[in-house]
Amino acid sequence: MDQALEVLWSRLLHVRSSPVALAVGSGVLVVAERHSRLVGLDRQTGVPLWEQEVEDCWGTTVVAGDRCLYLSQAGVLHCFDAHSGQRAWSTPKLRLRRYISVSGAVAFLGGWRGYSPLTRVDLVTGEPLPGRFPGPAPGSSLAWPLPLRWDSERTFAGDAILIATAEQAALLLLDARTGVARGEWSLPAPVRFPDSGIAFTVGDDGRIIFLSGRRTVMALRPTGGVEILWRHDRDLPSLPPLLTGRRLWLAEETGVTLIDLDRSACTRVPPLPPGAASEGVPVSGGALFARAGHHIIMVNPAGEISARVRLPARIDRLLNDGGSLAHAIGKGHLTTIGIMPH
Repeated sequence: MDQALEVLWSRLLHVRSSPVALAVGSGVLVVAERHSRLVGLDRQTGVPLWEQEVEDCWGTTVVAGDRCLYLSQAGVLHCFDAHSGQRAWSTPKLRLRRYISVSGAVAFLGGWRGYSPLTRVDLVTGEPLPGRFPGPAPGSSLAWPLPLRWDSERTFAGDAILIATAEQAALLLLDARTGVARGEWSLPAPVRFPDSGIAFTVGDDGRIIFLSGRRTVMALRPTGGVEILWRHDRDLPSLPPLLTGRRLWLAEETGVTLIDLDRSACTRVPPLPPGAASEGVPVSGGALFARAGHHIIMVNPAGEISARVRLPARIDRLLNDGGSLAHAIGKGHLTTIGIMPH
């Protein structure tokens, strides 16, 4: 079935918020805007559901279950009810942490650019947990830690986080409560990730996909180890690849490459508008990529551009929302795009 991209709604944020100040989950879209407001929006319509005052709009937003966390650039971590916006607690003095990863009842902060070590905060009370969390050496630049719930009789049952640094050619899986290593895997080269720190995507089969070095795409299945999915013939930008079924999607500066892993066959998407590559997001019928600042293209599994749309502002980040919606934030605008039958 042919599909089309349609702008469902757009919201003026009145300032260029941080790209990671946007999060979706638990039936709500949350974004920081207007210098000092955090708002919960209806995902389909953009209608405001709640609003709370925060220190700034350049922090990080995460929705975890029924909780919404916002870590302001000023260093205050707030916890709100994701549905009502009611404030549960606020914890100050957490500057330069940036990342938020929630695993079970623990929120992990820190590691961005090596400015601060991993810090653990109790999700219920907001209190920092005592003791230094075992893990990378101080000053190591971390990828954004990936929370995992791992259930395996052979390894470990419980909440964990996956750690990678820009310096070490290895992955480390740590127990979220104790810091005990539950898995460690050597790699050909360190995990490559952008300044945003987002290194990992999760395929629809549960494997974790990432770049090792400049040309090697790898997958981790913690009960089965790491494997090389693809060795590219040229350097790739620091963007996490996508895996849907047996198709691998690679965003490049000059276009998009689609790889059929069963046949080891590459398809280059026809000429695209010039512009920096963007992280792709999987949607029903293919994947979306931002191009030339204002444009979003949809690439189908055959490697064809099946739809495109121009947005009112430059796109800094795309966020997937269940396959039939996507959200784009950039240059003072938040826009929601629907994938529609055509």
